Amino acid sequence: MKQVLLVALAALVMATVAGCTSTNQVTSQKTPFEMLQEKASVITDAGGLAAVGIGTFRTMSLAMDKAKTRGRTELAHILETKVDSLKKDFTEEIGEGESAEYNALFSAASKSIARQILRGTEPNDIKYETTGNMTTAWALMVQDPKVITDAFEDQKNSSKALYTRFRASQAFAELDNEVKKFEEFKAKDSGLLQ
Repeated sequence: MKQVLLVALAALVMATVAGCTSTNQVTSQKTPFEMLQEKASVITDAGGLAAVGIGTFRTMSLAMDKAKTRGRTELAHILETKVDSLKKDFTEEIGEGESAEYNALFSAASKSIARQILRGTEPNDIKYETTGNMTTAWALMVQDPKVITDAFEDQKNSSKALYTRFRASQAFAELDNEVKKFEEFKAKDSGLLQ
């Protein structure tokens, strides 16, 4: 009986000590991808453009390069979809069918955006994990939505009349609001973008 009482007391002491130490530990149950994806969601909700890329390789540097490249590719897809949506909204708003002039303006802007994304986007945050001889890296790639307005600005001389109509459209106003919202976010929450 005495031995059972000692074992029970020892178990109670260990449980109490374990309970005390666990409250001081801060551990995340989230994966690196989930953490970066949450950051990307916050940035996207603020009007920015963000994507997470994943890369796995035997060396850390190549895993990181793959993650950054895949993040840039995902950003390019997001931007392509956004430009296509702008084109559709603009076409519906002005009430004219598809024309070569529309296609040329939006296609040129898309190419300009893709070049800027693939060439100039740096990771906002990068995490990696090595297991055995393989490293997995996650890269949060962020792009200011101003890249879209800048791309159309670059095209304004090629089709002044269409560009002027586009700038006056509701589609452009919505894009402009996203840019302003993101600028405010950057000023207020700049720690997330470092």
